[in-house]
Amino acid sequence: MSRPTSARLPFEPIASQTRGETIDIVAATIGVSRRTIHRWINHGIPAEQADRAAIALGTHPAYLWPEQWCLIG
Repeated sequence: MSRPTSARLPFEPIASQTRGETIDIVAATIGVSRRTIHRWINHGIPAEQADRAAIALGTHPAYLWPEQWCLIG
């Protein structure tokens, strides 16, 4: 199921979930580049990538973004 490409979610829940790990560790865990992490920090995470990131962290995106996720689904 595809999500709207314009929907972006804040990075803060990812930062909280990873408990202050370095950008290198977060990027490796999620499977993206450091540059992508920097983009997410500055501009938010596109909904489709937020879904993949949450799953890579062992959780569901609705847990990380409970209010926003139900609005973009």
